[in-house]
Amino acid sequence: MQRPMTPLLAALAVASCMGAAPQQHPAAAPTPPPLTVMVADTDALGRVLTAPDGHTLYRYDREDGGTVACVTTCTDTRKPLLTRPGTGLRLPPGIVGTLGTVSRPDGGDQVTYDGSPLYTYAADEQPVDANGVTLHWHVIQPRNVPAA
Repeated sequence: MQRPMTPLLAALAVASCMGAAPQQHPAAAPTPPPLTVMVADTDALGRVLTAPDGHTLYRYDREDGGTVACVTTCTDTRKPLLTRPGTGLRLPPGIVGTLGTVSRPDGGDQVTYDGSPLYTYAADEQPVDANGVTLHWHVIQPRNVPAA
C-alpha cells in the first residue's frame, strides 16, 4: 500500500517537473588566512611585530633589496620566520605595511615586512622579550592606519 504524498513533497515534485531551478544560497565569503604576524606592546620599545607565538621579530640592517645575509652560523641565534609556498600572508587589522617573501639561499621562503626579512632571536625566552636588539638588529615597529 502506497502512502499518500504530503503537500510539501507534491509541490517539490511539481516544481521539478516544471523545470524550476533549485534555490541556490549565496557562496560564503572565503575564510582569510591566519595572521602571519601579530602585534604586541612592550614597556621599553613600544609596539612591535611578533611571530604568531608572540616572540619579537627583528630586521637586520645589512639586508636590503631582498638580499638575505643572515645564513649559516647567523641562524644559530637568529631564526628566520619561514612560510610555506603559496600560503596567504596577513597583517593584523589596523597595521600598515606589506608582507611578502624572499627565497633564502639555504632553502625556504622567509616572510618579509616592507621588504625586510623577519627573524626571531633565540635568547628571547618569553613572548615580547627584546634581547636581540644590537647595533645592526632592530625590532619591527609597525605603522598604524591613520585615524579617520
